[in-house]
Amino acid sequence: MPDTIQNNKLVSLHITIHDQDGELLETTVGLLPMLYIHGQNQMPKGFEQALAGKTIGDKVEALVPPAYGYGPRDEALLQTVPRSLLNGQEAHEDGLEIGMQITAETEDGPVPVRIVNMDEHSITVDGNHAYAGKTLQFSAEIRNVRDASPEELANGPQV
Repeated sequence: MPDTIQNNKLVSLHITIHDQDGELLETTVGLLPMLYIHGQNQMPKGFEQALAGKTIGDKVEALVPPAYGYGPRDEALLQTVPRSLLNGQEAHEDGLEIGMQITAETEDGPVPVRIVNMDEHSITVDGNHAYAGKTLQFSAEIRNVRDASPEELANGPQV
């Protein structure tokens, strides 16, 4: 069926994510819907499985454990580095804040990390996804489903 969620379909949906304690983590309700291409690993596996076969107007609820969400936490991805490694600027002139996402240059190329702690001399960064290790409650309402264009399949959804 043309407007059923399956691989290579561009899906527009409103999404709300809560943690296992019911705390709201994020939502698109009241904002623009989120876009993703089904089957392209743009959503956590467990949530994408719950969306498969749904159509416009459907509401989906999915409880997703870490193994099917953002993975388990890996404490080896928590690292403290000298602040001087980041642009060599003085401690309070670099504009860095706890919670900020920055890009770390590694032997394997650039990697996004979050600043989780810092002082005058060092910064602790976390390479885990912010939701790693968490069981998440996904709620969604499907707004639109259509074939993804060749450009969207090559470059991802464009807003």
